[in-house]
Amino acid sequence: MNESATYSLWLEPSGNVAYKLQERIKKLSKEKDTPLFSPHVTLLGGLNSSETELIPLANTLASSVAPFELQLTKAGYLDTFYQALFIHVEENSQLQELRKNACRLFDCGEKNDYMPHLSLLYGDLSQKEKERILNLIGREFYIHFPVKNIVLMQTDGKPDQWQKVHAAMFKSN
Repeated sequence: MNESATYSLWLEPSGNVAYKLQERIKKLSKEKDTPLFSPHVTLLGGLNSSETELIPLANTLASSVAPFELQLTKAGYLDTFYQALFIHVEENSQLQELRKNACRLFDCGEKNDYMPHLSLLYGDLSQKEKERILNLIGREFYIHFPVKNIVLMQTDGKPDQWQKVHAAMFKSN
């Protein structure tokens, strides 16, 4: 257990959708020689408490929500390493409520800068290169997947050093 680590809460796709997204991430990261990572939607990042504090909070948060669907929509990019290329997640009431509860439980205040997305590529690429990739892979996505748990990830270091610490299942319907 690492008491000074940084953690994030993730929502992960599963099954065939997870496999297809992982393959796309793998292909892009290999082509561009950028870090490989698992497909996920970050619910909350930058958590600095200990695992002994975070695991029960993740369990409490997960027990407050039933499984729900996330919809991936349009591709986008920013000029930041971890948001080099991504697909927006359509906000729905379940995601908004989960985020609000997470901010309350994990004492992060009501941050209004949340942009739910699923990254496809990390790295420092030019806008021209990002546009070229989008022209190849497309800009609109109609991918939806069920979210069944919250994953606590230790996110120190490079993406290949990140570790799954705990998965808290949502309450059953």
